[in-house]
Amino acid sequence: MYQFPLQKVLEYRQHLEEKEQLRLAQVQLQTQQARLNVVKAKEVLSQGQEAYSRCQVQLDVSEALLASEYVIYLEKRLQAYQEALAKQEKRLQQQIKVTEKAMQERKIMDKLREKDFQRYQQEQAKIEQRHMDEAARNVFLRQKHNE
Repeated sequence: MYQFPLQKVLEYRQHLEEKEQLRLAQVQLQTQQARLNVVKAKEVLSQGQEAYSRCQVQLDVSEALLASEYVIYLEKRLQAYQEALAKQEKRLQQQIKVTEKAMQERKIMDKLREKDFQRYQQEQAKIEQRHMDEAARNVFLRQKHNE
């Protein structure tokens, strides 16, 4: 019966790969949320700018001042979201690399197992061939002895 000598290592690497894939999925979700935050912030900023423009046309100084401050706040908020998105994108790229490395390490172990199994099968075939040769030799010797 075949048993891969490095089975525990293979199982450990499979576990690491699964763990990194889960982390990757989590980082992808966080990145998607960061993208949504940027899109929403852009929409809100656009609406704020439109409100500011309307206030300027109506010549209401106090509302225009409030709208201006609100637009500045929205611009800062958008910038913060964009910076957070950039950091999240970087994290995502790093996690992709870590996950790919874990996959490669597991694939290396899979290939080692396949090669070891092929070696085992060849050894078993040689042993079986030796048994067949021995049996044929014994039959031949019995027939020769009986003649």
